[in-house]
Amino acid sequence: MKDSSASIKDSLTSIKDSFTSIKDSLTSIKDSLMSIKDSFTSIKDSFTSIKDSSTSIKDSLTSIKDSFRKC
Repeated sequence: MKDSSASIKDSLTSIKDSFTSIKDSLTSIKDSLMSIKDSFTSIKDSFTSIKDSSTSIKDSLTSIKDSFRKC
C-alpha cells in the first residue's frame, strides 16, 4: 500500500510537471507571436515612412519644377 501511494504521488507530480511544461511552452509561443506582431508593425511603419518620404520628395520636385516655370 505504501509503494502504491508513493507511485500515485510520483505520477501526479509527473502530470503536474508536464502541465507546467505545457504552460511554459504556450507562454513561449505567445511571446514569439507577439514578437512577430511587433516586427510586422515595425515593417509597416517603415513602409509608411518610405511612402511619406517619397511623397515629400515628389512635392519638393514639383515645387522646384514650378519655380523653374516662373523664371
